[in-house]
Amino acid sequence: MLLMLLVSLATANARCDWSTLKLQQWNERNYYKWYLGGKVFDDTCIDYMFTLYDYQTKELDTVLSIRGVKPIEMQYYFSNQGKYSMSLKVWNKCLGCDTTLYREVDIIYFPNCTFTYRQRSTKRDGCLDSIVGEMSVGPQNVGDTCWEYYLYMWNGPMLDAISDDAWNNMSDYQLWNYYVVFKGNKENIFFDFNDSDLVWLNYPDNSTRLINYKFPKNGHYLIATQWYNKCVSQDTVFLNRVNIKCVTSGVKTFNKQEPKLVGIYDMMGRPANKIKENELYLFLYEDKTVKKMIKTKQ
Repeated sequence: MLLMLLVSLATANARCDWSTLKLQQWNERNYYKWYLGGKVFDDTCIDYMFTLYDYQTKELDTVLSIRGVKPIEMQYYFSNQGKYSMSLKVWNKCLGCDTTLYREVDIIYFPNCTFTYRQRSTKRDGCLDSIVGEMSVGPQNVGDTCWEYYLYMWNGPMLDAISDDAWNNMSDYQLWNYYVVFKGNKENIFFDFNDSDLVWLNYPDNSTRLINYKFPKNGHYLIATQWYNKCVSQDTVFLNRVNIKCVTSGVKTFNKQEPKLVGIYDMMGRPANKIKENELYLFLYEDKTVKKMIKTKQ
C-alpha cells in the first residue's frame, strides 16, 4: 500500500533546508518500494544513501548509494519475518550538512488473505449493476485481538478518465502511479484512504468484512481490501477493479429515504467529537456510503 511517511527532520546545519524532502512507501506483503521527492533534489550537490538494519542478524546492509543524480526508487524484498530499520541519509556535499530519515518495518506473513466477490443484476436484465463480497479473516487466530479489517471503494472523474484498455491491463503498481489529463492538467492518480472520491468505507472489526453495494452510475470502481495488524503496525492491501457500463441514467426513483447518518469522522478516520467551522469531515451513513463535506457549527 502507498502512504506518505510523516517524519521529523533534524538538520545538522542550518544552512541546508530539508523541508521539501519527502519519502513515500509502497508495499505489497513483503515487497517494498520507497520513493524520494522534493525540490531539495534540484541541487546537484545532493547525495543520498539507503541502509537496512536487520535486528535478527545485527547486520547493516547498504542497499543503495546515489551520488549527484536525480532521485530514483529503491526496491527491497524481505525474505524473512522479523524487525528491520530502514534509514535514508541525505547530505549536501557542498555545504557540509545532512539529515537522516528512519522507518521501522515489521515483517509478518499474511496467509489466507483473500477477497471473494461477485457481481449480480438487481433488475434481472443482464446488467451486473451491484456487487456482493467478503474479505477472509486472514491470519487471525481464536482470541487474537490484533487484527482490523478495512474495505474501501473509490469512483470519481479521475478514475473514469482512465481508458478501458489501461484500466483492464495495467498492474496495481502502475495504477498507483498513473497519470491522466484531468481538467486540462496532467495529474497523478494517488488515492489515500480519505480521498474525496471514496464511495464506500467499512472498518475495523470482524463484521465489516462484507460489502453489498449497488453501483449508482457507470464508471471505474476501485476496491481496496486491507488486513491490518495493529499490534505490529503492519498490513497488506489488495486492489480489485470493476468497470460498470450498463447502468441506465436518468431513471427516477420514488419514496427513497435519505440513509441514516451513523458517524462523523475527521480526515484521519477518527471520530469527530468536536466539530470545527470550515473543516472537512467524513460523513458515514447507514448504507455504508461516505460523503466528504465541510461542517459548520449550528
